[in-house]
Amino acid sequence: MELVRLGKTELMVSKISFGALPIQSVDRDSAVRVVRYAYEHGMNFFDTARSYSTSEEDLGRALKGLGEKVIVATKAVYKDMDKFEKDYETSSNNLQRDYIDLFQFHIVNYREELDAILEKGGPYDYLLEEKKKGRIRHIGITSHRPSFMLEALKTGKFETVQVPFNYIETEPLDQLIPLARSLDIGIIVMKPVAGGVFTSNRMAISWILQHPGVVPIPGMCRIEEIDDNLQALNAAPGPADLQQLEADKEELGTAFCRRCDYCMPCPNNIEASFIVRSGMIFKRVGWDKMKESHIKAFSKGLSCTRCGDCQSRCPYELPLTELVIDESKNMLRKGIEQGLLTEAELQQKLKEAEVEED
Repeated sequence: MELVRLGKTELMVSKISFGALPIQSVDRDSAVRVVRYAYEHGMNFFDTARSYSTSEEDLGRALKGLGEKVIVATKAVYKDMDKFEKDYETSSNNLQRDYIDLFQFHIVNYREELDAILEKGGPYDYLLEEKKKGRIRHIGITSHRPSFMLEALKTGKFETVQVPFNYIETEPLDQLIPLARSLDIGIIVMKPVAGGVFTSNRMAISWILQHPGVVPIPGMCRIEEIDDNLQALNAAPGPADLQQLEADKEELGTAFCRRCDYCMPCPNNIEASFIVRSGMIFKRVGWDKMKESHIKAFSKGLSCTRCGDCQSRCPYELPLTELVIDESKNMLRKGIEQGLLTEAELQQKLKEAEVEED
């Protein structure tokens, strides 16, 4: 696969690289197998995070012994030193490498968070010392707010920036990408397929590849996904592809789940992340794939207490408490169409959960 320069880091990374968040959702042997398959098919840049549960350990086992043949990035979400240092050391041990190629400050969305990172004796100074020791090579930053990253990049402290960028979320094209290019800052694209909501991941990634100097890292946990994503290397999107992307964009708007799962776990054991994207899932795989287990999940979704715990952790600030209840009702309606429950049973569930019918 063609390699591209990741800004001033001078790292040469695969044109399509590997987002390792989803591998935490499969068993450990499968995760290792998927990572190795990606490497064997040309991917040399792997992005993970301390907050992705087992992902770092899986990468560590899968890439052990490959040394400079692979480039590994991870992230820490904490901004205070005690927690940050603990996460940093855990990441270093999990990845089983002599050094980490790129260490990123994770989800920096507000000024106070940036200030906490950059304060004297804080996390940024700590990473500078680790860089001098050779334990890390480069320092980056990630955010779900491209507009705020303009301020962060102008500090001159960061060598890479990672933000959402896809056919629907095009804000980075206006100012952030031009600024990063002018400063020779590497641009890493999270959510290139917007959590899998596009009709075709290939179309979505091939559209991104038309923009030079950006490196998409689609999340993958299955070999089929790798094969599908790699097809984007073969051709730019044609008129029919662009028409379908436009249709997807019009249907989805901006208030949709990107499948990052930061909202989970729910303190009431509601499958919030699944529920809010269930309509997109069943539209793609077929409504006949809905089962009794799904009806149970949607029924439990009606009992959401609106505690706001999930909503407070959503980087897109989606109204999750409303979405969970509304989608649960919508999906139970679909369940009636599939013969999985009756109208009377739905009305009883709504009454028990004290939820009003639309």
